[in-house]
Amino acid sequence: MKPRLLDLYSGAGGSARGYQAAGFHVTGVDNVAQPRYVGDAFIQADALEYLWAHGKEFDVIHASPPCQ
Repeated sequence: MKPRLLDLYSGAGGSARGYQAAGFHVTGVDNVAQPRYVGDAFIQADALEYLWAHGKEFDVIHASPPCQ
C-alpha cells in the first residue's frame, strides 16, 4: 500500500506529480474546484478545516498556501 500524502492548497496539483513519482497516493484539497487536478484524488474544501478533521489519516502533509 502506498503512503498517503495530503496536498493542501493544491491548486491543479503542480507538486502532486513529483509526489506520485516518489511513490505516494496524493489527495489534493483546495477551496476552488480543480477539475484537472493531476493527483490521485481531489476534495473541494477549506484546507485547514479538512486538515483538522482528516489530517491523522495521512502519512505526510504538504501545504503551500497562496501568497497574496
